[in-house]
Amino acid sequence: MTNQFHIFAKAVEKRFRKMSAGELYTTNVDDIFNVYLDAFPPGTNPIFRTNTEHDCSCCKQFIRNVGHVVALENGTMSTVWDIPNLPEPYATVAKTLDEYVQSHSIQSIFRTKEVAFGAEQTIELNEDRPHRWHHFFCTIAPRHRSTSPEADRGRVSTNRGVFRRGLEELTTDALETVRDLINNNSIYRGAEHKAAVDEFTALHRAYQDAPNKETFIWSNLDKRSALFRNTVIGTLVTDISDGKDLEQAVRSFEHKVAPMNYKRPTALITAKMIDNALAKLNELGLESAIERRFARISDVSVNNVLFVDNAVRDQMRDGLAGLLMDAVKPVEVNIKNADPISMEDFLTEIVPQARSIELLVQNKHLSNFMSLTAPVDEQAGRLFKWDNNFAWSYDGDTADSIKQRVKRAGGNVDAKLRVSLAWFNTDDLDLHVLEPNGNQIYYGNKCGKLDVDMNVSAPVRDAVENVCWSGRPMDGDYIVRVHNFTKRETIDVGFTLEVEFEGEIQHFSYDRAVRDVEALILTVHKGKLEKVRPLHGVVSGAASQEKWGVMTETLVPVDTLMASPNHWDLQQIGNKHWFFMLKDCRNPDTTRGIYNEFLMNELEEHRKVFEVLGSKTKCPAAEEQLSGIGFSSTRKDQATVVVKGDRINRALTITF
Repeated sequence: MTNQFHIFAKAVEKRFRKMSAGELYTTNVDDIFNVYLDAFPPGTNPIFRTNTEHDCSCCKQFIRNVGHVVALENGTMSTVWDIPNLPEPYATVAKTLDEYVQSHSIQSIFRTKEVAFGAEQTIELNEDRPHRWHHFFCTIAPRHRSTSPEADRGRVSTNRGVFRRGLEELTTDALETVRDLINNNSIYRGAEHKAAVDEFTALHRAYQDAPNKETFIWSNLDKRSALFRNTVIGTLVTDISDGKDLEQAVRSFEHKVAPMNYKRPTALITAKMIDNALAKLNELGLESAIERRFARISDVSVNNVLFVDNAVRDQMRDGLAGLLMDAVKPVEVNIKNADPISMEDFLTEIVPQARSIELLVQNKHLSNFMSLTAPVDEQAGRLFKWDNNFAWSYDGDTADSIKQRVKRAGGNVDAKLRVSLAWFNTDDLDLHVLEPNGNQIYYGNKCGKLDVDMNVSAPVRDAVENVCWSGRPMDGDYIVRVHNFTKRETIDVGFTLEVEFEGEIQHFSYDRAVRDVEALILTVHKGKLEKVRPLHGVVSGAASQEKWGVMTETLVPVDTLMASPNHWDLQQIGNKHWFFMLKDCRNPDTTRGIYNEFLMNELEEHRKVFEVLGSKTKCPAAEEQLSGIGFSSTRKDQATVVVKGDRINRALTITF
């Protein structure tokens, strides 16, 4: 060999060592050693003995095992032959081999059991003196060695196929849809998958513009999201890409990852769905109807109320001013002897005689507090099913009671005995009930009786849990306990317990931070709920509490009594509510002004968007408002009132 071959060999070794710092790949070349021999210009590789000068077994071993290896640098393939400034003929040989290898595609990763290829030099002993021969040589870095190279290459080949299918089969629209669902907290523990979805989406976009897609795949195969298609969130994107219905695809995803009783906290909503909903609002001229506020007494016509106190009547829209106030204070009435009366009889027989009404606000009414809402733009188009733009919201941003919240969460509200827990922050409270036989019902032992368990993950601020007995409950004492499994907040602490037996509802509240509270003892005798005893700071109707400027367990003046707006002007649309608007009752918080169950039929197809929109367009807190206590026709309830007039001074217990 020529005296300068050792320069070529050293340069190749140095190049290979530099490339070995990263991943190495093999290309699908044919017999590269013959290409190597043929690359020498005529006369530069003469016959030596029986073979040409550069044809030796050491170099052949090196070239056949390492000569086709490449690295990827910034997405560009490079070879061991990419060496500048070599002497001839080696510059020509290296250029030929570099172009030859570059013209082939990557086959797999480079793995071998060997620790070295070729030989740095060999010594031939001649008769006169020894001769030193230089060869191609390299050592193999540990990262490229393996005891089972074929298995390693097979695994990588499988991963490459998964990555390629993900890049080519998953659609941009499907990825954007899932990103929207995650950003809107619309799928179970979606935030945990956000990084993977974002990373794969970036790779998916880059792949579309990649000049060499094969090289792109190999360059990014080590990314965490390369196997995205085979992940659980990847199967959701796959289903959507394949045209599966969005609800069905998400149900399939949540079936794999969510607990059996998981209820999605928000609607499935995407950017496209939002665009469609906004287009519909624009078509109907209802953009201004979305912005809501608390209703004021001056908004409401005297014709749409069932009773109005003279003190506020002249403030009403088209109301009558200057009516005489009570001149003589009537004698006090003993509410313990209140006469029972139905709401229908109360409206027809009692209200026409009344000049003032006082409502006994009890602790059991804590979840009955409500506010009337109205559009900011009084000329806004009709948004709801009824022919006005008024709506209502119960405390906790619900359109009805704790019972209705449990029902929406999938709980059984028709059982003979029910204990429901409600709270108002993102803590994970757990309801435990110790039955008379010693069995404890809780999230780890549901017994078919605990059917709602919320805020384990994807927490919401209006969570509920529910334990119910459909058949006759066993006799004895039931101990109800509330445990804070995961504390996340220091605001809106406490909880409310709702106990219902055969349609009769009682409420109990706790207004302190929760750790582990033994809250109630329920005594069942002969299959009947005989007594409910609150414990350890839990209050029932016996202790007064302040809420919205109103003290419970006291008589509070009623400014106005009205039916819910869906029953104004002789309309009868949906469930009826009766609202006792109370003097000085002020909801201090923002409140929701739009609920899906209120929406007009033309907006039904966009209800998922409005579920989210309603939570984002709440009525700001206001000094002037109509708030009080509401009662629903869907729920058995009672309220005690004192009615005074020229010919009446009575305490009555109204049954709704």
